[in-house]
Amino acid sequence: MDLRDLTTHFEENDFLFEEGDTGDCAYIIESGSVELSIDKGGRILVIATLGEGDVLGEMALIDKCPRTATARAMEETNTIAIPLDYIEQKIDTADPTVRLFLRLVMERYRDIHARLSHVLESMSPSREKTSKDKINSASGEIENIMTQYMDMQKRINSALSLSTFKATKSSLGEETIKSTRKLVTEEKILKAALENEEFCVHYQPIVELESGKTVGCEALVRWNHPSGKLILPSKFIKKAEVSGLIIDLGYWIAERACQFQARLSREFEQPLFVTINLSGKQFDDISLIKTLSDIMDKTGVDHERIKFEITESLLLDNPEIAGKTLHRLKETKAKLAIDDFGTGYSSFSYLHQFPFDTMKIDRSFIGTMLQDNKSNEITKSLVNLSHDLGMNVVAEGIGSGPEVELLRGYQAEFGQGFYYSKAVAEDAFIKLL
Repeated sequence: MDLRDLTTHFEENDFLFEEGDTGDCAYIIESGSVELSIDKGGRILVIATLGEGDVLGEMALIDKCPRTATARAMEETNTIAIPLDYIEQKIDTADPTVRLFLRLVMERYRDIHARLSHVLESMSPSREKTSKDKINSASGEIENIMTQYMDMQKRINSALSLSTFKATKSSLGEETIKSTRKLVTEEKILKAALENEEFCVHYQPIVELESGKTVGCEALVRWNHPSGKLILPSKFIKKAEVSGLIIDLGYWIAERACQFQARLSREFEQPLFVTINLSGKQFDDISLIKTLSDIMDKTGVDHERIKFEITESLLLDNPEIAGKTLHRLKETKAKLAIDDFGTGYSSFSYLHQFPFDTMKIDRSFIGTMLQDNKSNEITKSLVNLSHDLGMNVVAEGIGSGPEVELLRGYQAEFGQGFYYSKAVAEDAFIKLL
């Protein structure tokens, strides 16, 4: 998708929207100018003139009320259109304090608009003859309301301004506009990819080190980009997390992985497990546990053959909330693994509080333990720690036979890495088995 897809062009006197319309998008003005006005009994009152970098139309998106003003292009004007679904998703996933402040701002805007409408109604020509004193009083009230409106707008603009942004004619700053445009564009591309089923799941074998048998696999998402390239998650997962699309994508991955585990159970006598990664952002979804449990039920998998991986950094961000969520997830009978352990800052003192079944030792230790004694000692210590806490071990990133032999000596149970196989498509994995 080209960045220009977000740009909407208006000729002079074109209406961006009219009073009473349903809000479907907000606009950032890239160039040109826009006049905002309200119509009361045929009297047109201009309430603002906006230029490059200004935002308009956001009120109807935030509180889902009809447009309270008419926006007209005063000259040829280009805008960046921010769609309703993008704003809704951002508000839904925002911090509760942010949502509270948004609601208060909207209430104050609506209050100002209601007061202005009341004053204008009292001055309507359709009413009985109004005294000069009342007209003067109403005019003063209008001026007072408009002053409050402009002061509020200035305060909001000031709050949004950052000193690190370059000074431009834009009230939001050039970098803000670029960042917004980039985020909205990336979200639209990823959302389209999900809707068009461009994503797929590959599976990397997890092998029992002692016997060399494949006992499970890790589900890893890939993107079949329209360009023909197969894009790895490192190129798009962070963007999906920032945009919030990781919630829907994560459930899609979980459902595909559970369907695959059900297929493995049908086609092979040996029970095989499938490991599914969970993003920290998914833990913000209050329906996470119920949705995952429903997916497992719907696909008919043995819950104990599904293992959810959580990164060490998630525990660090909010150990109390993570702990409660993990215990609830454990109640579904699914297994839990802590991924990339040793690369973050988790405290050994609270690791025992979490109901993990498996510790996955990061590839950065496995890949260097033959050359670096410290990596070797850390690996051995992590294996021992895991066993002391009642967990088994998966060594990630195994690349050679000598690494396998060393890990066997430490009594590590499982391993995965290119030594055995890279992640492959579903049918290719079946052939490996």
